[in-house]
Amino acid sequence: MSKVKHPRIALALPNFQPWGIAPFFNGISKYAQEHGWALTHCPVNPESSEDFPLDWSRLNSWKIDGIILQSNNLKQLKMLQKLKIPIVNFSEEEPITSPNIARLAQNNRKIGQLAFEHLNSLGLSHFAFHGVRGRLYSDERLLGFKQAAKEANFAIKSFCLPHMTRDAVWNERYEPIKHWLKTLPLPVGIFAVHDFRALFVLSACRELGLRVPEDVAVIGVDNDLMVCDFATPTLTSICINAYQTGLEAARLLDDLIQGKSVPPDVLRIDPSHVVARGSTDILHIQDPFVKKSVQFMQENFAKLFNIDAVAEFAGVSRRKMEICFQQELKTTPAKFLKDIRIKKAKTLMASPGRKSTEEIARLCGFGTGETLRMALRRVPDAAVSDPQQH
Repeated sequence: MSKVKHPRIALALPNFQPWGIAPFFNGISKYAQEHGWALTHCPVNPESSEDFPLDWSRLNSWKIDGIILQSNNLKQLKMLQKLKIPIVNFSEEEPITSPNIARLAQNNRKIGQLAFEHLNSLGLSHFAFHGVRGRLYSDERLLGFKQAAKEANFAIKSFCLPHMTRDAVWNERYEPIKHWLKTLPLPVGIFAVHDFRALFVLSACRELGLRVPEDVAVIGVDNDLMVCDFATPTLTSICINAYQTGLEAARLLDDLIQGKSVPPDVLRIDPSHVVARGSTDILHIQDPFVKKSVQFMQENFAKLFNIDAVAEFAGVSRRKMEICFQQELKTTPAKFLKDIRIKKAKTLMASPGRKSTEEIARLCGFGTGETLRMALRRVPDAAVSDPQQH
């Protein structure tokens, strides 16, 4: 294939959810601006896909050099193969392979692993998963969650329901979840496959009189602000890094346009971080020294202090405190404090209208922006480089 200097690119994303489309487009747009692309969108507004459905058979009339799309429909993909132009498909299922259709997806097993690590850090001993039956992304998130639990010597309980249609009544959505919740040992940490499923779990807990997060700690996926910030309590969620996904989709398509072969494997995009909110804002700690130390760290993380000051507050020697932390939380006091500060910093970095790095560092106890940047560089997948990544 001859190289194209200023390609015309179509974005065909008729079923992409509104929570993810803005940062996803921002990632593509950044790449397009840097490489002289001309973009055309269909639909222009994600809400318009029902009123103005995309006729896939007429895409060849767009006179385009490449397509970024989202489709799990085999009939559509076979039709698109005939166009013989480079295509990148953002798909969470397993569509057909093609010489000219590359695929990228979220790293769903990594999402499951991140969910377990967060719930495990709360000091819980019981874990559960609520997912969607018959969906590959749900199966992969469960596998990641289950594997991480197994490595930590924990078992999990899982409960999956079919995908709900739009006309399903509310009771059909969460009544079965209520019955499942009654079977779980408490306190329990629940990983819901996405934020809307987590919302059903929160509703069911309210109906049963279960306290969140005291009895049930809940974490979702997508960091959908319309769900997370308005849930009761506010919902902890995993940020899937839609901005980076858009950037990588554009980069992958550019490789194809410039004549490179379709990669044999799916390009999987790691989630960026956990945005901790009220639904997991608790630590289940038995040791009184650890409990008092953690309380001090959580209330004073913005201040500059050393671990000796924590031990003094808890009324125990530093060595004794370190032993207790290892037995109770499987970590050191210094790492626990650093993790608190990093989580707070990442949450502020991902917030709309984010503050400067220097101010975030000051608010999170790092002192300087350079100290914060060094701390983030030492944590895999910790840095959030762009405010659109939420």
